[in-house]
Amino acid sequence: MRDRLSKLHTISPRVWALLLGLAILAIYFASIGACGPWDPWETHYGEVARNMVVRHDPMDLWWRPGYGPQGKREGVFASKHALPFWCMALSFKLFGVGNGPIDEMVRSPIPEIALRLPSMLMGLGTVALLGWCVARLVHWRAGLLTAAVLATMPQYAILTRQAVTDMFFVAPVCLAMVGWAMAWLEPERELKTIGRQVGKRGLLEVPLDRAWFGFFVVFVIGAIVPLAVLHLHVVDPDTIATVAKSRRKSTATVDDLRTIAQQLSIYWVVVAAVLLRSLRWRRRSQAWMGVVYVAGGLSLMGKGMIGPGIIGLLILVDMLVNGRLHLLWQRRCELAIGILLFVVTCFPWHHAMAIFRGESWVNELIVVNNLARFASGEQKQAVGGFAFYLRTLGLAALPWSAVVPPALWAAVLAYRRRHNQREAGAERDGGPTPTHGADALHRLALLWFVVSFGLITYSVTKYYHYLAPCLPPLGIVIGIWLHGLMPTPARDQQASEATGEATDAERAPPGDRLPVAAALACALSGCAVLYMVARATLDEPAWIAHLSTYLYTGMWREGAAPADRMVWCLLPFGAGLLLWVANKGRVAVAGMLLSALLTTAWVIDDYLPATSENWSQRSAFRYAYDHIGKNDRLLSWWFYYRGETYFAKGRIWVSMEPDRQKLREFVDKHRGKGTTFWVMTTARHAERANAHFPPDLRDRIEIVYRNFHYALLKVEIP
Repeated sequence: MRDRLSKLHTISPRVWALLLGLAILAIYFASIGACGPWDPWETHYGEVARNMVVRHDPMDLWWRPGYGPQGKREGVFASKHALPFWCMALSFKLFGVGNGPIDEMVRSPIPEIALRLPSMLMGLGTVALLGWCVARLVHWRAGLLTAAVLATMPQYAILTRQAVTDMFFVAPVCLAMVGWAMAWLEPERELKTIGRQVGKRGLLEVPLDRAWFGFFVVFVIGAIVPLAVLHLHVVDPDTIATVAKSRRKSTATVDDLRTIAQQLSIYWVVVAAVLLRSLRWRRRSQAWMGVVYVAGGLSLMGKGMIGPGIIGLLILVDMLVNGRLHLLWQRRCELAIGILLFVVTCFPWHHAMAIFRGESWVNELIVVNNLARFASGEQKQAVGGFAFYLRTLGLAALPWSAVVPPALWAAVLAYRRRHNQREAGAERDGGPTPTHGADALHRLALLWFVVSFGLITYSVTKYYHYLAPCLPPLGIVIGIWLHGLMPTPARDQQASEATGEATDAERAPPGDRLPVAAALACALSGCAVLYMVARATLDEPAWIAHLSTYLYTGMWREGAAPADRMVWCLLPFGAGLLLWVANKGRVAVAGMLLSALLTTAWVIDDYLPATSENWSQRSAFRYAYDHIGKNDRLLSWWFYYRGETYFAKGRIWVSMEPDRQKLREFVDKHRGKGTTFWVMTTARHAERANAHFPPDLRDRIEIVYRNFHYALLKVEIP
């Protein structure tokens, strides 16, 4: 048996990375078509993106619920920024979704794949990016463990699997912090160049380096492509003709399009200046700082000012704590050109929309949906104190939340180590030596987690999914701690002895050096955390679904799948904690990873599909489309969750309130035509339908589909 286990040590890092990647992809994709788009808010965001495809409009996030009494209630969507909808619309376009028959959203898993793929690419790309960064600065095994930890946190997995805006904000923040780490936590080096130097300025010498090409790709995708698409859109004859038909006189006019086209030209000048300046970069840190600034702009485009706010605060705190404040006025930081990079990444769309939609749009997006949520709160249910996110973290990071205390303590120890004078001098010159790259990253990850957690806790508005930006740094902290529990691989030990470098055990924070009594206390505390979170989840299974929504009351507390199987998934983690105390690090980590994979697989492939039957309207609409006739009509009555618009593609009569007069008028309009109404409503309101429909129809009302949240009524009109 030992011989077989010893063979595992000879498997290359690439093979381990491939196996981990395949396991994560299998878990994430196995049931993607089994989960209908959820209310809230997948269907809302999906409908906005679908409208962009139908109208060929990448600028204006415009949509309408349908027709009828409140069918034209919303004509502008100003609650979110454009990046998520650009990505979803592009995915719809590539998969051919949005312009098909009315029932295309319920007939195959393709719409679900198209809707969720951008978020999955962001989430899984972030997992790979953080794993690569940790592998580069610490060890390949620490990188794999970090990737595994982050990918198996339930909230991260759910948000990655859903078409919501969080991953479009978390991914750029992580990209920025990786860029910062790569710029200043590795030894500085000169960029490779091509060409020849002419005079002191070297005008014919340009970078030919992976770091510079990495910046260039990020800049092109994040800034140049969106700017080009916007510019082409506002000068397109079809766009001009469409806007002219609206005959508006104040905003959204043809004159506004001309103004936008003229003023977007300014950003092309900025693009040219940035590219010319980047050709003069000669240090690797300059290229990575360019990535940081572009990522800051993308984070704003993903979810608003909270993105660059977190990035800026994290970098400022890191500079203050680690003595890097002098970087602000050093040329390598490229602050001036960085401001231009940030501006050209996130200003053009906001600039264009401010002209096109006017002051009211700016006020709703910036003031109401950014500043007010942070400073004054949004809803009565979305409030709480410091303990709100501590409790949420227990489930969001399950089962890894059980080892947060020892992992954080190991990160704190990185601050207690003292570097010799040479290492301190190396930090002043641009980065620590490779021996202490792990310590430097460990300190940064701890700061990242503490600052992010403190910022979201300070926010007045508190939703469970606001915890998402805290999970990546926590994944790094736990990943490095797990790496410290395991012995140094034999080949790494031999390589270190041959080169005279420090061994891996010396580089890694001593997560396994706690006294036995302290380790036992942490293990027992971890088991208690597992028990308390499991107990709370068994009592309220909807808690898991709430990790990605914002409605926690009323009917949304019921209808979730039972959580009994989760207990069995957590047992290997409890065993791993006890094995850690027994100094069986490798087996302990294996047990923890097994538990995390089982827990994530249960959440993604068992809990979510079963729960989606109550959180999604897809099954009800599928039934309606299976039986609907040529003259039949779809109605949305006495509720408004947007899924009804998404699945009906806007071809639905919408009444948000039980207006008897409007309902009677619509019924009378269809009498004698052999029409059947297919009425979507909530399960509770379906019971009251008899009192609201005309008396002669009350015997014709039939509930043909029902779950915990929704009901589909069939009403034949005589």
